[in-house]
Amino acid sequence: MTAVIYARYSSDRQTEQSIEGQIRECTEFANREKIEIIGQYVDRAISGKTANRPEFQRMISDSKSHAFDTVIVYKLDRFARNRYDSAVYKAKLRSNGVKVLSAKENITDSPEGIILEGLLEAMNEYYSAELSQKIKRGMRENVIKGKTTGGNVAMGYKIDSDKKLVIDEQGAVLVRKIFSAYDSGKTFAEICRELNEAGYTTSRGKQFRSDTISRILSNERYTGNYTCAGESAQCPAIVDRDLFDRVQAKLADSKKKHRHTNTPHDYLLTGKTVCGICGRNLHGRAGTAKKRYYYYVCPNNCTGWIPATELEKTVSDAIAKYITPETAKKIANTAYELYQREKQDNSELNAAIAELNDVTKKINNGIAAMINGVVSETLKKTVAELEHRKSQLESSIKRMKSETPDFQLEHFEYFAQKMVEHASENDFSDVLSILVNQVIVYKDSIVILVNLTNNAKTPPLEQVTATIRESSHNVDDGGGDGN
Repeated sequence: MTAVIYARYSSDRQTEQSIEGQIRECTEFANREKIEIIGQYVDRAISGKTANRPEFQRMISDSKSHAFDTVIVYKLDRFARNRYDSAVYKAKLRSNGVKVLSAKENITDSPEGIILEGLLEAMNEYYSAELSQKIKRGMRENVIKGKTTGGNVAMGYKIDSDKKLVIDEQGAVLVRKIFSAYDSGKTFAEICRELNEAGYTTSRGKQFRSDTISRILSNERYTGNYTCAGESAQCPAIVDRDLFDRVQAKLADSKKKHRHTNTPHDYLLTGKTVCGICGRNLHGRAGTAKKRYYYYVCPNNCTGWIPATELEKTVSDAIAKYITPETAKKIANTAYELYQREKQDNSELNAAIAELNDVTKKINNGIAAMINGVVSETLKKTVAELEHRKSQLESSIKRMKSETPDFQLEHFEYFAQKMVEHASENDFSDVLSILVNQVIVYKDSIVILVNLTNNAKTPPLEQVTATIRESSHNVDDGGGDGN
């Protein structure tokens, strides 16, 4: 089996050592599991949003080549802290024959393991949201005091000794030039060409691009009054409000002219739907009529072209009926039992605790010996070394325990209940990755395999059956796109 490592840290306050530590843990995990590492993808000082991570996106794209079987991450929250993103990108990887493994969370491929993984992701998302609130509170305090909130400083400004924005006149000249050029009717491309040919560069020393111009023209900060972290903030103005408003009107008009009317379908069941007749995976396809329609299609055309919204709605309704408060309790208990077993199997933490107990015992014996009159330089040196090792072990154990929070049954019950609420609101995407193992599609009905076993000794998945609202649509393959 071959694998790539994906690692990231999310802010400038973390360091390269964070990446090195993640890669080391992932490599050790791969060696234990006899998995061959063939590459790495690393995003540095980039937020948890998957769309903003270039290396993450490159990894997803590269998975289409089938060059690797597995993506190894330090912990699941390094992959995604948003359940929707996690489900979507794991589905894309699955469709390319790639699965995601966590080096520090020994989660099995069993149905119960899938449920545990989903609930842990929900808890990670909650942690991320809670952390975001704390960060925003700190940002608001800075805004109220008139100070910067960190991050990149917009072109035309610099930070003074009081951490306040002041005008950098050299950059401000370029900002005014860009606003005036666009207001006069020039395009992004024309503005970029003029600036680059004149030898100007961005604040990072790079050539101007269309997205750079777009960000500058949309930045309300240049008017001197803007909103940050929910608070009104002020700084020296670089362009007047009338010019800024005219530019915003032109941008909005341009956006309307170039807006696409057909939004691609997400195909929420990608990687989970199989044909009940031939056993092959169904794929998303789009028809080529005047209005674009989306379908799930068997490669052998056993079931015809099934409207995507109808199939997804059928699965959504069936799962909503299946998930009751009693089912949620069963899901919570199942996940918690596996979580407890995985915690007990934490060999690294257990080994550290065992060594700490042994070191503490040796220190006590050494101190007892010195109290009884057995004093030597060798004994003193040995006790000092043991004290140092004890301090190291205590720090390591504290770190490992903080990385693996001690969740209780009520935590799992809470998030399972949230899943029930989401299902009742037809918020299907949140429960899809956690509960639905597979959807077996026939011409006019489906069988949903749910990630819960119905027998303690044998592991058949629980089943939910439903009838497709509209039978399969046999349409011509007009060469539409796929997922």
